[in-house]
Amino acid sequence: MQSTVARNTLFTIVVACSLLWPVTASPQTPPDLAGNWIRGGGSVVFSPWEFTTDGERRFKTYDFMKDDPGYGCIASSWTRAWMNPNVLVRITQTADHVRLQHEFMDIDRLVPLVDPGIANPRRSAPIKGMPSLGRSAAWYDGDTLVIETVDIAAGWLATMEQWAGLPQSRRMHTMERLRRSGSALTIEVTHFDPSYYRKPFVTTIPYQRTNWELMHYGCAPEEAAVVAPRRNR
Repeated sequence: MQSTVARNTLFTIVVACSLLWPVTASPQTPPDLAGNWIRGGGSVVFSPWEFTTDGERRFKTYDFMKDDPGYGCIASSWTRAWMNPNVLVRITQTADHVRLQHEFMDIDRLVPLVDPGIANPRRSAPIKGMPSLGRSAAWYDGDTLVIETVDIAAGWLATMEQWAGLPQSRRMHTMERLRRSGSALTIEVTHFDPSYYRKPFVTTIPYQRTNWELMHYGCAPEEAAVVAPRRNR
């Protein structure tokens, strides 16, 4: 009986001390996304979207012969930049930012890492040479890098394949989620635009690790604006 009382008393003292002792939480280890990645390993997938009346009207006005910002060597959206086939992105991570160097249109994107509770992408600088792509801020959510972007210019979020002409208004903002699994990187872009869409929708874009080096894209407007084959004279 005495040993039981003594053991219970000791347990009470240990618990009380543990409640008084300061506990330091382990810092979150960010996922390792660094390296070169190339679009591939699967198909681009769009979840269903539902236009508003204005969105449907805007979609029907798209003319690929003149409306694609690519003719001016400008990416129409981050979704479009990620979707481009067979191009690389180099990701570099530091304690205060993530750098994404997209081969497509030679975009060099420096995204500050912020506290998600007080995230304000408008505090960051727009992309040099492409302010239409808006302002971004990022944070880690477990094994995922999240990038929020606002102040996107009105235009077109997709200009290729069956998604060509999907519109975006000034109210569009996006959430990119980058998640790695081995040698695969999945990018999920959620689009929020109440002007043109009745609900958010998601684009899923697969990438793979590669040993290829980042190359200069070298877009020239005088070449990019050619939308029909040249004829020999």
